[in-house]
Amino acid sequence: MIFKLILNIFISKLYLFLIFLTFSCFLSFSQNSKNEEPLMNSYIKYFNTPREIVYAHLNKSVYIKGETLAFNAYIFDKNDKVLSNLTRNLYCTITDDNGKVIKSKLLLVSEGVSSGSFFVDSLFTSGNYTFKAYTNYMKNFDEQNFYIQNIKVIDPKIEYRISPKVMTPVVDAQFLPEGGHLVANIENTMGVIIKDSLGFGIPNVNCQLFNLNNKEIRVFKTNQFGIGRFDFVPLDQNLYKVRINTEGIVQDFTLPVAEAEGITLSLREINNKVFIRLQTNDKTLPKIKGKTYKLAVHNGKGLNIIHFEFEKDPVIVKSINYDNLFTGTNILTLFTEDFVPILERLFFNYEGINFVETGDIIFKKSKDSTLFIIPFKDIDKNLENHFSISILPEETKSYNHHHNIISYIYLQPYINSFIENAQFYFTDITRIKKLELDNLLITQGWSSYDWNTIFNYPPKNNYIFETGINIKAHINKPKPGKFLLYPTTYNGLEIFEVDENTRAFEKNGLFPFDDESLKFSEILKNNSTKKPELYLQFFPSKIPEWEKHIKILPLKEQLYFDSNSTQNLNGNSWTEYEQLDEVIIKVKKEKERIEKLKNSSWGNVDVFDDAMRNRFMDLATYLSTKGFIVTEYLGSLQIRNRSPRSFNYDPTPIVYIDDRLINSFEELYYYRLDFVDYIMIDESGFGEGIRGAGGVIKIYTDPLISNSSYSSTSQKIEVPLTFATPTKFYTPKYNSYQSTFFKEYGVIEWLPNMSIDEKGSISFKISNESGNNIKVFIEGTANNGSFISEMKTVNFD
Repeated sequence: MIFKLILNIFISKLYLFLIFLTFSCFLSFSQNSKNEEPLMNSYIKYFNTPREIVYAHLNKSVYIKGETLAFNAYIFDKNDKVLSNLTRNLYCTITDDNGKVIKSKLLLVSEGVSSGSFFVDSLFTSGNYTFKAYTNYMKNFDEQNFYIQNIKVIDPKIEYRISPKVMTPVVDAQFLPEGGHLVANIENTMGVIIKDSLGFGIPNVNCQLFNLNNKEIRVFKTNQFGIGRFDFVPLDQNLYKVRINTEGIVQDFTLPVAEAEGITLSLREINNKVFIRLQTNDKTLPKIKGKTYKLAVHNGKGLNIIHFEFEKDPVIVKSINYDNLFTGTNILTLFTEDFVPILERLFFNYEGINFVETGDIIFKKSKDSTLFIIPFKDIDKNLENHFSISILPEETKSYNHHHNIISYIYLQPYINSFIENAQFYFTDITRIKKLELDNLLITQGWSSYDWNTIFNYPPKNNYIFETGINIKAHINKPKPGKFLLYPTTYNGLEIFEVDENTRAFEKNGLFPFDDESLKFSEILKNNSTKKPELYLQFFPSKIPEWEKHIKILPLKEQLYFDSNSTQNLNGNSWTEYEQLDEVIIKVKKEKERIEKLKNSSWGNVDVFDDAMRNRFMDLATYLSTKGFIVTEYLGSLQIRNRSPRSFNYDPTPIVYIDDRLINSFEELYYYRLDFVDYIMIDESGFGEGIRGAGGVIKIYTDPLISNSSYSSTSQKIEVPLTFATPTKFYTPKYNSYQSTFFKEYGVIEWLPNMSIDEKGSISFKISNESGNNIKVFIEGTANNGSFISEMKTVNFD
């Protein structure tokens, strides 16, 4: 079989080489002439809006009820394939087979990366579920830029035995001519994909092509994904059928009748060149002679145009060097003179994809745990790098993702259908795998970019890049005044001034976490506060629904699950910890903290409690008792050290809030102490050099401080949608680490948000409880556009 494949490749290369010598036509990209302006202008208008793609690395694909679904999400610029810094809001949902949302979360994205988890709890039962990750901005586009994956949940109490599914004998066979048209009386290449009742390719199917007289004219076979191709010359008005034999069941499929007139488009790759062949038949040639066809080579980032013109010969061959192709998916669309798209073919260029690799994993075993060191090759430590690692038993059956980070970023967004086991084409890449990917692309038809949409319906940008939660506060009784927004975990204190004509004020970029509320006070002229009457609108206020759908494949269940009550999960590791007396611990911890703060400071430290916050009206009043002259007037604030280190220098102190240098003291005007945790004051300012001659003031806040004395003067407003705080992943505990259940479905560790150390390695420890050989699954990105997707086995023997 391999010899036959190599022979066919050689014959195809020889055939194209001879054609190439005969016609001697080479690529010449157009220089954007006027007759191409409608195409170029529409293309630029449609694609000038930036796009993002999200990929999520899930720790598993099959979950036992009681486990945690954990993931690391990577958001990339679609064109440059580097992490995006535009979006901060990522939405993640899990839906059941009926599309009902079971769980959802809003996650904060930092430097293009976010991590999260869902507990597989009582809301789940045995069955298939769909995980999605998307940004609201992605709703502007029709392409599949969002992430989608099928997962399976097993409830051992309900489904204690799962056997491999038996497929029905009914199969779906699709025959797609290369380029999109089957033309009579010339050679055509036909792509073939044969699927079972679940949508998976049926491997190694024997196929025969018969003509009208039931004479066999071709024999071919599909690969492991049910994909194949064959060449033949269909005669005008003749019927052809393909007979397939699957496990002894024979079925016939009739091919579409070839068109009497038309053009075919085919591609072949030889020695780092892609040969493009346009061919027509004798009936069509007189009608198209002298007409110029335009072949657009594009990928959403750029567009190049090649001109074709039929003269005397019905065949035109041109070549493109790999250097003139885009890295990744290339879309080749043939247009008529009137810019009507008539043919399209996808081609994948592996050149330019940058791969990161790891060296041999080093492990050092101790009594209770094992230290692992994973060295990475060729990583620039000065550039961002982000990795996620899933560690499972060597015999695991619970990690069966169709995609890895490379296939999802470079291939899936450009295809209309969901690709089975797409990661196969991007691991251990060989010449044969490249050929098999090309066969797959023949069967895909038109790309995810619809030309009717490109020409007529450019994106409207109805949805913006979201950076946190935006609020609009409406004032019931408009009048001049000031409103104080108290700090939260990730936002500082802020004051809004309004005049008598203002009925609202706005704040963008809030990051409330885990059901945090917002707290407002109105500041009166005497610097006291009262409870305001505000009505707030939040944008966004809920998880946006995702209307776009793509039919995805379930997990390919090559599994046999068998469990009993003695093999079930024994709970998460955190359940083993003893709950101690909370009040005693808090008091002890607070005393230790105060002592530590005072010992580590150059100057004096005041740790605030409610009594101390109530003693001082504001920061100015407090500092006046600490050796500073403080003046507040008409929105300005001045602070001067009474006894500066040197009278030759500015006596104004340096002020920090939560280690952020304050450049303007206006921010400190009527600054309240409601959420101040502690203040460090060093009147000498020695640590700041000359500029610290006026002293140093460091203010540290804690938004979680509850100051009940101010409840009557502030308005508390609940936030309808908050960000989820990433939680520590707790490895489940198992009754037995030697059972088949653990070896096939157990979890050892999940490590999100990993980065290399100074030595270019990632180090971590795992418990020796499992006592088994392990598989390490690594995904991630580095070097501003390099990718890694590796699976390594660690054998402890």
